[in-house]
Amino acid sequence: MPGTPAARSIGRPLLRDLSRGQLTSYFTSTWDSYETLFRGVLDAPEAYCARVHPFRLPLVFYLAHTAAFSMRKLAMAGLVDSSETSAFDERMERGVSPEDPDELAGLTDWPSPETAWAYRKRVRGLVLRAVEDVPLSATMEPEAPLRALLMAIEHENIHLHTSIPLVRMLPSRLKETPQGWPAPVQEHTGAPVACDRGEGFVHCRGGPVQFGSTGTERDGFQWDNEWGRREAEVAPFAVAPHPVTNGQFLRFVEDDGYEKTDLWTTHGARLFLDRVSSGLPNSWLRADAGPYRYRGVFADTDMPWDWPVEVSRHEAVAYANWAGAGLLSEEQFHALLNQEFGGAGQVAHRNGDFNVGLQHGSPRPVRARGAVLGRGGTDFLGNVALWLEDDFTALDGNTFRVDPLYPDFSEPWFGRETGLLAGASYAARGHMADIGVMRDFMQNHMDQLAGILLTRPAP
Repeated sequence: MPGTPAARSIGRPLLRDLSRGQLTSYFTSTWDSYETLFRGVLDAPEAYCARVHPFRLPLVFYLAHTAAFSMRKLAMAGLVDSSETSAFDERMERGVSPEDPDELAGLTDWPSPETAWAYRKRVRGLVLRAVEDVPLSATMEPEAPLRALLMAIEHENIHLHTSIPLVRMLPSRLKETPQGWPAPVQEHTGAPVACDRGEGFVHCRGGPVQFGSTGTERDGFQWDNEWGRREAEVAPFAVAPHPVTNGQFLRFVEDDGYEKTDLWTTHGARLFLDRVSSGLPNSWLRADAGPYRYRGVFADTDMPWDWPVEVSRHEAVAYANWAGAGLLSEEQFHALLNQEFGGAGQVAHRNGDFNVGLQHGSPRPVRARGAVLGRGGTDFLGNVALWLEDDFTALDGNTFRVDPLYPDFSEPWFGRETGLLAGASYAARGHMADIGVMRDFMQNHMDQLAGILLTRPAP
């Protein structure tokens, strides 16, 4: 097994000044960060081959999956010879994301962790060879070989983000903090802070917004759901100054929010409550009547009450309903981004100022010391991504084009079963941290590194 790599924060490269050295560094940093996460999982069948979430496959699948995806996409683009591909690539490339967890019950034939690690080692060498051969250019058409390579890298960043909640669900005895993983933030409040559900909402004036792209990338990689343009006139609204904290969410738990079915209005909420939820966010733990604790990625700690709560879309909507509020729409998010930080273009120049990119191994307190606040005193970028009110759909349904390299990336997920996210979490790397450009999405029942930002009509 190769030596333990370090998880390092790095932004995505821009095409206009992309060098082969930058591309190599970007690939190896991304690949190594993903492997660092999995090196924290102890080498035991119980850790790698059991399902930790009813709607997800065992961890060994995800360890091999991103490498298989890279092989298949690079082969499509002619960057890997077909003689190097195998049936294992095809088997590990595609996962199963069922509407009913019983669909996964019969899937038991998984490779050993040793097989998956050896496979990744072989694929890494082939990708590095492709990095040396791929033509570089200042623009990319959808089927360009360079775009296939960047797609493989950004796919790895997505799975880093979605695998962290799965590793977090492992029992502590099956994991340990690996060398090179960033330490969690130590700053937090040890007791819940009393608060009003409508505490300190900030006025957003709204106004015209426009976002999206042409589909011929000039600055960097984009997914197909980010192609197209959307323009809107946003009415004034009020927004909470920061995402809901663990301390604020405690009031919802203590008010039996998980038992009040009228609050759970998202598609599939009943199945979530019956088959997934423990009556607490998955980032919380409680033994019997003991104190609530925080389930960190590799270690459990005292509850950080002033950190943003991390929840599924079902929980985000239920909390907003309980609070008599709503979640931001995508258009409102862009209006808020424009007002508080000058828009996505300005944020891109200062991403390192926010808690993104695995600078830390956890969220930090809202309005923490040194946090970069918006012009109105808001703190909503970094730490956690934000669930929006929107079902996932195309930017422009009339002009949407499926990705020729990855036809199933977006379109099969359009609809009420899947929610849209904005912003970026502490673990967002590369394009995942491209705030205002990346249109992340996830099934309603999956807990993510995502939180709740409440909104209300303007007074």
